Amino acid sequence: MKKMTYDLSQIKNISDNDPDFIKMMVDTFVKEMPVDLERLAAAVVEEDRVNVHRFAHKIKPSLELFGLKGHQQALVLEAWTKNNGPEDLNEDFMKLQQELEETLIQLKRDF
Repeated sequence: MKKMTYDLSQIKNISDNDPDFIKMMVDTFVKEMPVDLERLAAAVVEEDRVNVHRFAHKIKPSLELFGLKGHQQALVLEAWTKNNGPEDLNEDFMKLQQELEETLIQLKRDF
């Protein structure tokens, strides 16, 4: 069995463990994250600093809320937009994408 990639403890804490609220948060994450991830992917490929920043910044709170390690990659992507260096974002983006894809599969299975 695969290890859980997500941690709902923060959501449970802010909702007083309300199952309806938790389900709503999961449903929203599952619905919106693939769209944001796709937009972030396009921005990374195009080296579009404005949109890399926009989408990395947008998904960061959700990554934190769901206890995902990809939060670190989002920080790297966001920081890249402030630098003028030609660092390769592909590795950080691929780690983030892999974790999110696994998390989305797990959340769909679990909820």
